[in-house]
Amino acid sequence: MTCAEIKGNLGLYVDDEIPLIEAQRIRAHVAECDACRAEVASLRELAAAITDGPTPEVPASLWTGIDRRLSEHRPVSISPRPLKRTIPVMRVAAVIALVVGLGGLAMFVRQGESTAQASTIDFGVILDALPIDPQKALSRFLTLYNAVEIAPSEARSFAPNLDFEVPAMLPGGFQRSNTYGLRFGSNPGVAARYEKPGELLVAIFHPTVHPEQFGTHKDYPCVVGDHHGHAVAVGDWRLVHVTDPVTCHCVLSRLDELELAPVLKAVAPRSKPSDSDH
Repeated sequence: MTCAEIKGNLGLYVDDEIPLIEAQRIRAHVAECDACRAEVASLRELAAAITDGPTPEVPASLWTGIDRRLSEHRPVSISPRPLKRTIPVMRVAAVIALVVGLGGLAMFVRQGESTAQASTIDFGVILDALPIDPQKALSRFLTLYNAVEIAPSEARSFAPNLDFEVPAMLPGGFQRSNTYGLRFGSNPGVAARYEKPGELLVAIFHPTVHPEQFGTHKDYPCVVGDHHGHAVAVGDWRLVHVTDPVTCHCVLSRLDELELAPVLKAVAPRSKPSDSDH
């Protein structure tokens, strides 16, 4: 697919309102195209800003006026596909007009950065590209969140409000290869890349205040060791999250629950299971 072929469908793709086969084609294109990937990220940030923003109080007279004007026109027949294509555009346009008219849309852009930093963490950047190239998928996530490589001994001081560890070795034979400092808006986070022959494991730590986006992928509850968390599956890959009061510990790997439990214990040694873990 070319950029021109998918450009009109990116809104549907972000809204998860596109047929599965076409979504897979777009996902494959976006994974390789910097321009389209940036546009998808921008659309997701816009949707997140709208979702996270305050819900304005709509004057009762607005709906009365809309109902009156609709009643003045006879319904027209519209074919299913054009109607489906116009829904996201109408939805976004209406919400933007309403929010701007009643107080404005808040977006947070740091000085000197080209990427708007919203209050969500977009794991879809990794998950969408995993089937194509896991290493490139991770690199794109690191680039999105302004990663800088740091010494493992600097990790705790880089994100002093988080509680985690990045040991040199993890259960299962994974050896630490790189440690990164990340920026989620104004909050610091840390990521560590672990490898063994033919396998990749990534640990990501971020503040619990950030909601998460998973692209078109769905998350589900899980239990890892003694902890309740949630997970997202892409083929035989899983991104598993275990949260304590200050830190979300995220591990991306091909491991099952039994293999993953000691890994999470190693990167979150002081995390205590409780009913509030999620």
